[in-house]
Amino acid sequence: MKLFNLELITNKRKIIGFSTFLILLSLIGILYSTFNTAYKKPINLGMDFVGGNELRIERVCDEECSDISPDSVLENLRVVSKNKNLSNNIKLQFQNKNKLISIRTTYLSIEESNNLITNIENIIGPLNYESKNSRLIGPKLGKRLLTNCVSSLFVALFAISLYVSIRFDRKYALLALLALFHDLLIVFGIFSWLGIILSVEVNSLFAVSLLTIAGYSVNDTVVIFDRIRENLKSSNQGHNETIQLSVNESFRRTTFTSITTLIPLLTIILFGSYSLFWFSVSLSLGIIVGSYSSILLAPSFLLKD
Repeated sequence: MKLFNLELITNKRKIIGFSTFLILLSLIGILYSTFNTAYKKPINLGMDFVGGNELRIERVCDEECSDISPDSVLENLRVVSKNKNLSNNIKLQFQNKNKLISIRTTYLSIEESNNLITNIENIIGPLNYESKNSRLIGPKLGKRLLTNCVSSLFVALFAISLYVSIRFDRKYALLALLALFHDLLIVFGIFSWLGIILSVEVNSLFAVSLLTIAGYSVNDTVVIFDRIRENLKSSNQGHNETIQLSVNESFRRTTFTSITTLIPLLTIILFGSYSLFWFSVSLSLGIIVGSYSSILLAPSFLLKD
């Protein structure tokens, strides 16, 4: 049992200081992304939200496809393309041993899309048009999807706030909500930094992960707060000692629940498809941060000085 004995009372300032550091780091990333990046938004929005074209097509190669730098292809595109702005908004990747080409662009008409494929074929060689696969999201549809995701997030947060307010008294409810917003802000901030450093884009699955994190975080906090509230009614120990005891009693259950949730997510990160990679990463981060805030941060605010 000593292995799981958390010294909440003596480490209160360290816990609050660590959370303050994470929040400030997240806010710096969000502000930097908004004012000092090309996309001028708090986070790098993907094609789902801004609209655009995604084209996938295979090269025709005798044996192995030659290694070609995406930067050199883009440089040649700027030379041959009539639309110079278009060539600056293309993201090009070679996959499957340089055989598969993935092309991401802003919204294009059919004629512009065909011209782009023709120019790329002139630069890198023949393409297999039977393998062509495209996905198109118009700018209006992308904007509507972004609005719907933001609206659903606010509705969910309002419903959670209402539930917590009814379930607990005002002080407990406020601290549970602070822990919730702490978790969401940190995950959002991490992905702002990932967009700045690694050009990671977020899509509709990121909004789903935020909703899941919100529910998971509140559930953990409610469990621990329930134990604290019950023990405060019956314990003969001091206020702070009772809170620390309650946290230690809930620690193993909360930690093991988080670990069992993280295991399948880590499996998806290591062995799953790329389309689910960042979704799994965001959920994993949310579970880790949410468990930390539920076990350490929220109860720390209940301690008396």
